[in-house]
Amino acid sequence: MADDFLSDEDKALFRESMRSVKPLNEKKRVHTPSEKAKPQLPTKKRTSEVPIEKKEFYLSDMIVEPVFSESRLSYSQSSLPNKQFKALKQGQIPWESLLDLHGLKSEKARDILCHFIQAQMERGNRCLLIIHGKGGHLGAPPVIKNLVNRWLPQLDDVLAFHSALPKDGGNGAVYVLLKRKREWTY
Repeated sequence: MADDFLSDEDKALFRESMRSVKPLNEKKRVHTPSEKAKPQLPTKKRTSEVPIEKKEFYLSDMIVEPVFSESRLSYSQSSLPNKQFKALKQGQIPWESLLDLHGLKSEKARDILCHFIQAQMERGNRCLLIIHGKGGHLGAPPVIKNLVNRWLPQLDDVLAFHSALPKDGGNGAVYVLLKRKREWTY
């Protein structure tokens, strides 16, 4: 039974408090059509509606050279043309989606970051703004900023990243450039 977990005292208290409750008149009831009564329209399954299979990500957290609050982050794969990296650094490539990680615990930040990038790849978004914050209380290196700096180069889909312009968060955020969406052929 659903109420087996209630003590006799709790049951008596509930009955006592419900004593003055009266059912609504039939006139005051609102009847809504059931879900079965709604006509089902045929829908086309678009690729954006296909659920994204979450991958497992294995990223190293080992920080070799810590960066500090005001440090500028910068990374580019050798295959990326200099002109495109320069445009990213100067904020000339408009970012299409934003992720705010600052204030999160490192494990949660890693999971959210990896799945966010995976989702953006599926949507075809190429330029992202990721806010990691400046952290670094009392001169200690900022944890999330250092981890983002470590994790992003380990992700296959990341071509480059660079600290954002002041209007987009400055040294507390990075622009991230992703590879083009893969064309899946089966």
